[in-house]
Amino acid sequence: MTTASPSKASHFLQPTRQQALFAFIVLLTINILNYMDRTILPAVLSSLNQDFHLDDTQSGLLGSSFLIIYGIATLPLGIWADRSVRKNIVGLCVGLWSVATSLAGFTQNFIQLFITRAFLGVGEAGYAPASLSMIGDFFPKGQRGRILSLWSVSNLFGTALGLAVGGVVAHYLNWRWAFYIVGIPGLIMAFLIWRAHEPQRGAFDREGGGDDSAATVGHGSLLSKDFLVQVGQIFRIPTYWILLAAFIFSFFIVGAAQFWIPNYFERAFHLDSGQAGPLAGGVLAGGALVGTLIGGWLADMLQKRVPQGRMLISTLAFLVGAPLTALALAMQELIPFICVFIVAIICLSMCLGPINAILQDIIAPGLRATGVGLALLLAHLLGDASSPTIIGAISNSTSLGFALLITAPTCLLLAGLICLIGLKTVARDMARMQESLQRSPE
Repeated sequence: MTTASPSKASHFLQPTRQQALFAFIVLLTINILNYMDRTILPAVLSSLNQDFHLDDTQSGLLGSSFLIIYGIATLPLGIWADRSVRKNIVGLCVGLWSVATSLAGFTQNFIQLFITRAFLGVGEAGYAPASLSMIGDFFPKGQRGRILSLWSVSNLFGTALGLAVGGVVAHYLNWRWAFYIVGIPGLIMAFLIWRAHEPQRGAFDREGGGDDSAATVGHGSLLSKDFLVQVGQIFRIPTYWILLAAFIFSFFIVGAAQFWIPNYFERAFHLDSGQAGPLAGGVLAGGALVGTLIGGWLADMLQKRVPQGRMLISTLAFLVGAPLTALALAMQELIPFICVFIVAIICLSMCLGPINAILQDIIAPGLRATGVGLALLLAHLLGDASSPTIIGAISNSTSLGFALLITAPTCLLLAGLICLIGLKTVARDMARMQESLQRSPE
């Protein structure tokens, strides 16, 4: 793949609005496929378990294999994205994970499937840092909450599609066909993003206009320093630590829920995979769509009035969503569970766009992909990489419902309490980032 330094990338012509919109639509589609590929496994888990004779701990390990490799690979690929042409990295990674997904349909035992899921993690790890960095350079700061909320909607929309398609295909055809079907479209998207335009780094981050290319070059030069110096600069941002802790707790339960919720529908309410997959997918998609769009709109509106606007929406999302999640998991009837669970998802989804926008607001353009990669590395390794296995182990000794009930509300409440601290630090860190841009060489 062709690489380019950030200073060279700064000489690229900034894409037109139409070119930026096209690239964003491709990235949005890729993100949907990203989460479809992730959630095909939990959608077909009950059918697969019958063929491979797996218990809940082994099933959880399949989820963890992807997330552990995903978390480890995210940081180096994030650093690469800060040094190179990001659209090429995205295209390469999309092609790799699409092939890995298709190969999963040919596996014959636990070890083979474990290995293909690990390769899926390598491919998907390079997508998030590079794509988030690109999106931050395609659109003005004032639109980032809404744009990243829309991008975040695709996370759960892809999750819902993966659960629905996987459940139906496994029920009416065979679980292997589910992997074949979702692997092929990614290769098409890999070609389209490779043909898209690479945006200029930091083009919309200098307040009051100014020479954007200078800002880009100034912060891109940081990458010539030792990596530990770069990490030190990121870790000196107090709000970054707040977001990191919130990511860890929220990722723990999000990873567990995405993996186990379809199976929970089958066990708790006696549904088959053809019913559980579409139902779980519909509930997730509907709640996520409403919550994320509302959250992005509220966060951008509030951000115009107070610099803590996006952090405030994220905090409320966690603190309100925690008790609603506990109430839903305590219910024994399907309809009441769905009603409360949808409201909980709406509340929790309100933080998706704002919390990603805060990362863009506090980290200099030349270090954003590295900062996102570092955050995802720690959040995955300490959060969702272990949660499917931990939930599975608790489930083996008790029940799946009990395992989710004692972990989900607790993690979400802790994330909300941590974000309360961020209300005191985020405005100062945003101002410091803007000051650093103004001090960059002209």
